[in-house]
Amino acid sequence: MSFEDIKLLLIEKFGAEIIVGEELDGLQPALIIEPDRIVDVCLELRNNTKTYFDFLSCLTGVDYGVEDGRFGVVYHLASIPYKLQLTLKISKANDRDEDNLPSFPSVSTVYRTADWHEREAYDLEGIFFEGHPDLRRILLPDDWEGYPLRKDYKAAEYYKGIKIDYPAPSADNSIKIEYRTSNPQTSKYNRALDNYHQKIAAASVEDMVLNMGPQHPSTHGVLRLELITDGEIVKEVIPHMGYLHRCFEKHAESLTYQQTIPFTDRLDYLASMNNSHAFVMGVERMLGIDKDIPKRVEYIRVLVCEMNRIASHLIAIGTYGIDIGAFTPFLWCFRDREHIMGMLEWASGSRMLYNYIWVGGLFYDLPVGFEERCREFVNYFKPKMVELNQLLTDNQIFISRTANVGVLPRDVAINYGCSGPMLRGSGLKWDLRRIDNYSVYPELDFDIPVGTGAMGTVGDCWDRYKVRVDEIEQSLKIIEQCLDRLQNELKRTADFDPRAKLPRKLTPKPQDYYVRCEGAKGELGFYFIANDARSEIPFRAKARAPSFNNLSVLPEIAKGVMIADLIAIIGSIDFVLGEVDR
Repeated sequence: MSFEDIKLLLIEKFGAEIIVGEELDGLQPALIIEPDRIVDVCLELRNNTKTYFDFLSCLTGVDYGVEDGRFGVVYHLASIPYKLQLTLKISKANDRDEDNLPSFPSVSTVYRTADWHEREAYDLEGIFFEGHPDLRRILLPDDWEGYPLRKDYKAAEYYKGIKIDYPAPSADNSIKIEYRTSNPQTSKYNRALDNYHQKIAAASVEDMVLNMGPQHPSTHGVLRLELITDGEIVKEVIPHMGYLHRCFEKHAESLTYQQTIPFTDRLDYLASMNNSHAFVMGVERMLGIDKDIPKRVEYIRVLVCEMNRIASHLIAIGTYGIDIGAFTPFLWCFRDREHIMGMLEWASGSRMLYNYIWVGGLFYDLPVGFEERCREFVNYFKPKMVELNQLLTDNQIFISRTANVGVLPRDVAINYGCSGPMLRGSGLKWDLRRIDNYSVYPELDFDIPVGTGAMGTVGDCWDRYKVRVDEIEQSLKIIEQCLDRLQNELKRTADFDPRAKLPRKLTPKPQDYYVRCEGAKGELGFYFIANDARSEIPFRAKARAPSFNNLSVLPEIAKGVMIADLIAIIGSIDFVLGEVDR
């Protein structure tokens, strides 16, 4: 179904007034919807068998600036059955008075993944969502003043007596925390916060409230999980994140596209190459130079990304084994990952945060002898994976701890915006390397592993683990094909310059663009708003983090499990807090 067909379908269903405008100039056309009808439109697009936009990829709050006076929300929808994408926008003018926050209907009743996305838009842009079930801050502390992604945001000089290196100090060098109860939106937010505190207080009477984290090895990072338990049975899990929040999107609004690439490395720092690859692809497409990238550069990009994917999965598998109580697989995985880390350091000069993939090319060509060393690693590593499967995958204790535990049904995974091994573990063959056919992946032969319920139920912890194991095998297959091309048809030459296509200035024409790729954890997306053809700095840059969406389903699949099983579920998600918090 084309963009025009979707537009006509909505007009036929709701009338012409449902669409207040459209944007057709950029690479991705967008429909501007009447704000009060956005829930109806999303529901229709999700349920109509002709469209079936069942997946909310990204939801972005936008402050269009003081002069414009508007606040808005951008929705990037995807149809898994039809492999379509659609952008919807809503906006309204607001006087920026903090006693009158811009307000839009919540779509969390249509897409459960919108719950956390809308909380983030409230937290950082100060956009209120009517009907949201729990509109509290999600990345910043509850008593934070102001909304950092607003264009007129001025940070206080001190927070809780700690100096923040920002201008605009208050008169007495302190922050005054107060809730403006006269503001209807703020009072509703207070009620959400009060409801949360009341729930915890009530649970403390008959049940037990436990904190897992924020410093706990089984939370895989600085994450606090608040558990309401009845004995050893988990009744509810309330995640608290933000401890690693590093303001990626705020940085991106003050740096050029090229300068932002090192910051992408710090999102999923276990698979940094994939982060920069996605970011760079989006900028290259906006500049219109994506078809000009030399084939050798593209094959090198895929090669290092797949090596990084294996390294990331080895971390997931090794730490998962130690979560369950198996120590030897942890040592084996880290031993073999070390070979990959050494090779990527050889290529880029850095061990984890590479800054290797640049807009238009690469930092440098592969070192002489890299391809041969990489092939040696592949030949060494294949039998090691066989040993790992014998030690862990087929281990009866491991199977007992993971099979039929944390079952994630396919429809729930889609509704929560889960992707990557989380979604494929639930039996859906959905891999953006095949769906979007970006870079040179269409030229490569590889399979897409999915969960089959071989040891229990489709979508359980064992399936998610096994998908990652099988993906390592497929990544090795991709690496071998890249090496064949690089050593035969795309040999290095004395005059090859991996920076030859680097633009002098990165100034895309005004447009919005959402780019997505298959990161190690799932769909990694970046949404850019470029509004000035002379500027190398984006007006808005949003990071769609797969770990953020995948973690959001934890409270759903952890209800009624044992505390020990909760550990198995957390490990099976394989999230990175640097990507969750950004």
